[in-house]
Amino acid sequence: MQVWRLVAHHEESRKALSKMIDIGRIAIGWSNIGDIKDLAPRNSSEIAAKLKSIQPDVENANMAGPSLWNLFSEVEIGDQVIVTANKKRKCVFTITGPYIFDPNNSILGYSHQRQAALTNIDPEKLWQASEGNVAEGESVRWTLVKCQGTKKSSDIVYFEGKRYSVTSTAIERDRSARDKCINHFGCSCQVCGINFEDVYGNIGRNYIHVHHRVDLAHSNGEYIINPEADLVPLCPNCHAMIHTDKPAMSVEKLKSIYAANYA
Repeated sequence: MQVWRLVAHHEESRKALSKMIDIGRIAIGWSNIGDIKDLAPRNSSEIAAKLKSIQPDVENANMAGPSLWNLFSEVEIGDQVIVTANKKRKCVFTITGPYIFDPNNSILGYSHQRQAALTNIDPEKLWQASEGNVAEGESVRWTLVKCQGTKKSSDIVYFEGKRYSVTSTAIERDRSARDKCINHFGCSCQVCGINFEDVYGNIGRNYIHVHHRVDLAHSNGEYIINPEADLVPLCPNCHAMIHTDKPAMSVEKLKSIYAANYA
């Protein structure tokens, strides 16, 4: 678990923060560079160079490169993000999903985003537990910067974590694809076999996650889904376990791990 600090918006930070909370995402700017997945950068310098090439008069390319690289490559699911607005630490989000570029749902023009859930962690306490400083090699001037981080910061997250739950929502390109997947496979997990209706009765009816065999974060934008070949029903536990590899391991690999340990 890593702690980050994010400036919500340099001009309308309060409004941007409110939007982040409403849609469950954090976001940063420089949207004119486009989807970073298409750029496929190897480091922050390549992002900065690309921005400079399309906008020669930009003055903060050296801030954009590291901030976008952090959001795209360094931030991980489960990390904590302290969000500041009007130069005050306002709240903490937990990262729940991969990098996405979504100009159709921009946050005051900010389209580089990560799914995130608002927590009740005290941002000031978490900042102080992270020694009130940024990590070595990072700059406090960057929009998204890694914090120093200590065992104390982990302890605070663990303690406060008992008081809230985080729900990770998959990026669904087409709701009908999910329905067709379930119509084909049913609502039983394709790894462990659990069917929530069998275990919990009516409250478990039709409850199941649907996993993309190819991570959306590693796909080249939108693509045509074959619900029977590209999607598979998984219970939340197996869905979490399959994503312990990056990119996600195959369903077949997880099945073999489950079989070896459950037998």
